[in-house]
Amino acid sequence: MRKIKKYWLFRFTASILAFLTVVPVGSVTGAASHREAPLIALDPAADNTDTYFFLDPVDGGRVVMIGNWIPLEEPAGGPNFFHFGENVRYEFNVDWDGDAIEDVVYRFTFTRNVRNGETFLQNTGPIASPTDPNLNVFYTYKVEKIIGPSPNQPASARTVLGEDLLEAPNNVGPKSFPAEGGYGKGSNIASTVYTVDQDTKVFVGPRADGFYVDLGMIFDLINFRPGTLPGNHGGGKNDVAGFNTHTIAVSVPIFQLTKNHTVPTDISDPNAIISMWSSTWRLKNRVLSETGEKPIESGNWVQVSRLGNPLVNEVVIPIGQKDLFNASLPKDDAQFAPSVLDPEVPKILKALFNIDSPPAPRTDLLAVVLGVDGLTRRPGEVVSDQLRLNVAVFPTPTSLASPLGVLGGDLAGFPNGRRPFDDVVDIELRILAGVLVPAFNVSPNNALGDGVDGPDKRYNPSFPFLATPHSGWDHRHDDTEQVIFSADSKRQ
Repeated sequence: MRKIKKYWLFRFTASILAFLTVVPVGSVTGAASHREAPLIALDPAADNTDTYFFLDPVDGGRVVMIGNWIPLEEPAGGPNFFHFGENVRYEFNVDWDGDAIEDVVYRFTFTRNVRNGETFLQNTGPIASPTDPNLNVFYTYKVEKIIGPSPNQPASARTVLGEDLLEAPNNVGPKSFPAEGGYGKGSNIASTVYTVDQDTKVFVGPRADGFYVDLGMIFDLINFRPGTLPGNHGGGKNDVAGFNTHTIAVSVPIFQLTKNHTVPTDISDPNAIISMWSSTWRLKNRVLSETGEKPIESGNWVQVSRLGNPLVNEVVIPIGQKDLFNASLPKDDAQFAPSVLDPEVPKILKALFNIDSPPAPRTDLLAVVLGVDGLTRRPGEVVSDQLRLNVAVFPTPTSLASPLGVLGGDLAGFPNGRRPFDDVVDIELRILAGVLVPAFNVSPNNALGDGVDGPDKRYNPSFPFLATPHSGWDHRHDDTEQVIFSADSKRQ
């Protein structure tokens, strides 16, 4: 196994050098997309913060897609706790042939329900299950499957896989969920995992935000905290700790997402490579009421947020193009090439820490947006911001997985898809510093990181994988304990 990993790591590095003659286009960066663009920062219910795409480590015959929305969600944010929005489309878009156009779409839409409008309470008493009548405010959703490009398609082109499904309730606190074990155990929250469409599993509801990053360090001009430079030895603050997010998770048998509808076993088979991005859509027109009633929404659907590779729009795309990026489609990503060929982060590393990176144009970054030759790149691949996954690479057992993914010799990790525990901040800081070019794969470039090495809650070992949400009663921020991934790549 170790020899195989070394071979593929060699292939990974060699493929980057081969890309130096390719016309470069695309986008790459270093974490997730919390509040990444001016317009979407004002619309948290539509703000797509993280996207994950990986093979189930328990059942390797299934592809898992996870999308998170609503950034930095305060668990105690009552009385109107956070939920997905009505008149919003939340989508996973799968491209099975590399043309940057969706071939399969899973679409989720939501309806708000109120049992008693004469109280300010979200729940009027203890909650024993998601269907408990004491849950005063609850959301239901419909999931649809679309074959082919999705924007503005008529209802006749869509298949409804399930409707009136329940979004899991918010974790208000132990008095609201008094059953032994609290939220997620005695409260039967697991009953909000549904099976639809030939053994496809879906879950919708709040989760602890599994992303971990020192946001304060990154946005204060990459201000490494004392004792942390080059940044990968702990000492960072996880500024996402204690916050929740709202999650849509889908687990699909592999054969439903491959072009030839098989389960490929050969890594070199182009049919083994699939790619995905998530997106959010709103109706174009919105008229506000002078009497406090719901706005009237109409017109065509327009895309307001999208996310493939982590942190592309957050720290690579400049402010003047961030909203355009969210509104555009992956097939048109050539327009953002200048921001990738001459990214800003390496200039900051040079100016503040005298860390040298490869000179522009940065064609070494293509492996993330075009795919790694021999692993996640298909013939005729269109350069676009998508997560690419080779389903013939069997998932690494979680206890053996490296949070550095392919850079750590683990072929089942980022940028071959993205697992929740992949340390994409450290990975992408190093890639931006040039470690894919042999002359720059030196210290401190190959040891950069934010000093945060794990989330504040352990991930679930099985679907929907992200941890149960923090309680509004007893949550904390910043000083919470980190679940550390050790240097030998084994979870602690």
